[in-house]
Amino acid sequence: ALRFADSARFAAPLVIANEAIRFTIAEQLQAVGVKPMVLALEPVGRGTAPAVAVAALLALEIHPEAVIIVAPSDHAIRDVDALHAAIATAVAAAERGFLVTFSIPPSRPETGYGYIEHGPALGTAGAFEVASFVEKPPAARAAEMLAGGRHYWNSGMFAFRARDYLAELERFAPGIVDAARASLAGRSADLDFVRLGIDAFS
Repeated sequence: ALRFADSARFAAPLVIANEAIRFTIAEQLQAVGVKPMVLALEPVGRGTAPAVAVAALLALEIHPEAVIIVAPSDHAIRDVDALHAAIATAVAAAERGFLVTFSIPPSRPETGYGYIEHGPALGTAGAFEVASFVEKPPAARAAEMLAGGRHYWNSGMFAFRARDYLAELERFAPGIVDAARASLAGRSADLDFVRLGIDAFS
C-alpha cells in the first residue's frame, strides 16, 4: 500500500481480499495511514481474474477512463523508484489500449515461475509486445531461456484501462464478468468493508 501512497500519482487503493483476513488488512492499512477507496471482501477465493474484474468495475464507477495497476501484496520490491518508472511506462502503454504485464529480469533458471518472451518494441520506451508465455518450465528449458536473454519472469503485476480489461474478459471469459457484475449488484456495506454478493461471486 505504501508503494502507491503518493496521491499525486495514484488514487487511493481498491483492496480486494478474502473476508477471513479483513480485520488484519484493515488494521495494517490503518497502522501505515492508508485509507483505501474500497476494501471489498471475497466470500471465497476464486483467483486473480475475478478479483481484478471486481476492481475494474469499481474503478469504472469512479472514472470511465480509469487505469488500474494490479499489484498482489506479496512482492518484495526494494527499488520503489524503479517500480514507479516502470509504472509510468506501463500507464503510457495502457492509455494506448494495451494490456500490460510487468516482467522481471531473471537471475537464475527458476522452474517455479512463469516466463514472458519479449517481442518487438511497442513504441513506448521500455514496453514490448509479448511473443509468448511459458508457464513453469522444466529446468533444462528454464536454463535455455535464461541463456537466450529474451525471456523474463512474469511478475503477476499488470496495468490497463479498466474498460479494456473487461472488454477482453467479455471476449474470452464472459462468465467471469457476469459473475463480477452480479456480485457487485448484490454487495452490502459492513462497517468499512464492502461484502460482495456470495452466490454470484462463488
